[in-house]
Amino acid sequence: MKSGQKQIMKLPHPIHGTFAGVGYARDRAGLPLKAVRVPVPEPVADQVLIRVAASSLNPLEYKLAELNFLGRTPPVALGFDLAGVVADVGPDATGVTVGDEVVAMADLNGDGGWAATGRGSYALARRFLTVRKPSSLSFRDAAALPMCFLSAFAGLHGVVQAGDTVYIPGGGGGVGHLAVQMAARAYGAGTVISSGGRPESIALARRSGAHHVFDYRRDDIAAEIAELTDGRGVDLVFDATYSEQSFAATAKTVRRGGRWIVLGVGPGRTTRVAETASPVAAILAERGATYVNVNLLRYYSEPATLDGEARAFLQRGMDLAMEWANAGLVVPHVSRTIDSTVEAINEGLGSLKTGGGVLGKIAVIVDPELGGPAH
Repeated sequence: MKSGQKQIMKLPHPIHGTFAGVGYARDRAGLPLKAVRVPVPEPVADQVLIRVAASSLNPLEYKLAELNFLGRTPPVALGFDLAGVVADVGPDATGVTVGDEVVAMADLNGDGGWAATGRGSYALARRFLTVRKPSSLSFRDAAALPMCFLSAFAGLHGVVQAGDTVYIPGGGGGVGHLAVQMAARAYGAGTVISSGGRPESIALARRSGAHHVFDYRRDDIAAEIAELTDGRGVDLVFDATYSEQSFAATAKTVRRGGRWIVLGVGPGRTTRVAETASPVAAILAERGATYVNVNLLRYYSEPATLDGEARAFLQRGMDLAMEWANAGLVVPHVSRTIDSTVEAINEGLGSLKTGGGVLGKIAVIVDPELGGPAH
């Protein structure tokens, strides 16, 4: 019997009942988050109930608290990256059993897995977004992967060809450093270019496999890329910065007939609540470049509506996240590990919101009994 199985059998707290999560108790309350009492959910068809060992922070969580753009009725518990132990399985959720160590992505239309008390958290995940965790990967590192890995995977899979020249700005960020590794090590891009604004983020982009990393505060990146490519431009840009300034700058680096891929709602919509004029469409049209928008929100918020092809795509992404992490090809950089408390999570999300020097990912140890101590 695995260690995870032994630990879950000796739990003093029941699977049924409630637990204190971390989230928002009022519509559009924003930060700071509060302790919210939520029920332990019961898995239905094709769902898995996970006792959460670890999670991580994503900008989407504070945006949900600020805007509640899915129209959830508070209280809402946040924390959608999940690594832990299977506590229960619903009908048709085949291939995993109670006690299995797994990694998953929770639905945004359900509660996440952060626990205000530091233990006793449970969350549901769809079976197609749940994979077994390799023994070589800790709960902490595994929990840093789902949302950011799937975001990079959706942008690059089937698009990057061996030998391509690829520009991925923000190579020290949560999505960016994984995307750089993916392009350079898994998909065989010929040249990977990245950028950052601090020595630490530039260094992480380099360690992740970028061949050239520029300082966007100092360098004329468009001119540098033109020189590197003999004036041609890059075959593909993947921009996950959520910055209108970056969008306009990176669009100018794409070659004629190339691809410009953006994560999220895209140019002119970076605030979600107001639309502004953006030059990106005109820049790309002048180059005859293809504009691709990668937005995973529907995948997470309306999973029941996804067809078999979409489910298979996401399942493949989760499988590859574990396979590549196990092989050392795409490994998350965890710069900070925090306890699952209201105070620590608020401080971490505040850093993400203000751009306060977060390198790679911030991991959350939800249950030290399973996931180990945060420090």
